[in-house]
Amino acid sequence: MPIECVLAAALLAGVMADPKTAHNDLPKSRDVTPQLYATGFEFAEGPALDAAGNLYVVNYRGVGTIGRIKPDGTAGIFCDLLEAVPVDGKQPQANGLKVDAAGRLVAADSGVGRLLRISIDGKKVTVLADRWEGKTFQSVNDLALDRSGNIYFTDPGGSTLEKPIGAIYRYDISTTKVTRLDTGLVFPNGIGVTPDQKHLCVCESLKYRVLIYDFDAKTGKISNRRTLIAFPLKTVGEIKGGKFEPDGMIFDAQGRMYVGMWTGGVVNVVDLVTGKLIRQYDAGGSQATNVHFHKGYLYTTVAAKEAVFRLKLGVAGFEYIKRK
Repeated sequence: MPIECVLAAALLAGVMADPKTAHNDLPKSRDVTPQLYATGFEFAEGPALDAAGNLYVVNYRGVGTIGRIKPDGTAGIFCDLLEAVPVDGKQPQANGLKVDAAGRLVAADSGVGRLLRISIDGKKVTVLADRWEGKTFQSVNDLALDRSGNIYFTDPGGSTLEKPIGAIYRYDISTTKVTRLDTGLVFPNGIGVTPDQKHLCVCESLKYRVLIYDFDAKTGKISNRRTLIAFPLKTVGEIKGGKFEPDGMIFDAQGRMYVGMWTGGVVNVVDLVTGKLIRQYDAGGSQATNVHFHKGYLYTTVAAKEAVFRLKLGVAGFEYIKRK
């Protein structure tokens, strides 16, 4: 079924369905136990999986590296950014990762403030962008791709509640042009283009919320910024609340959003149509940084445990790229 039909069905369900039975393809929160998948990360972030099931996570065995864990469990350093693209006086450190349609890694280098692309063998690293209109980025944090392969990324560097200077950008893969889409944000972090390609979502971490914009996939332009969800500060029933900062995000094939909650140690699941928090899963430990789907599992990076966990949810992730 086309994703547009899926989301249309979801809209109808959001109006008519019994809330007790809606989203019944998802296991209940209490029925999911995180499984330890890999360890050895100085600060676990990323994660991204390719079509073969190789898992890529940053800071493997040290800051500035990207590790690869193969499906058979063997692991090693896939790319060392300090060796591949050094910068005098700065420590490269990838943060968000995605795999593009050609199987290459796209990385947000928060340490230097660059958007990078890494070859399939991990030996060649290309700097796609490190500035906008002559001004260098401060700390490129996370990124997302649309179905055409264009890249959207956040730069929260130096942003606080008192100084909201965070921004989001678009890198056009056809023209290599960088466009600033919005600014004045309070630490923009995780970012994603919704499966229907009609909205762009951004975690505004220091305000404990997710913003949503109307999005034109052809031009990359966004408009009508508004709050999709403000996460609860108080615990309600089985949903744990608090000042948990939303970090990385990913979508499933049904159009639901999964957000790693930094200090909460949980993954919050959001219905895009209603903006409601519908599930909350244990991420495996505190400092849950990011999430990614592969074959019915949701993989979570947990910095406090220096590890990757996976949650068996039994639902498919949204294919954010058209694989070649």
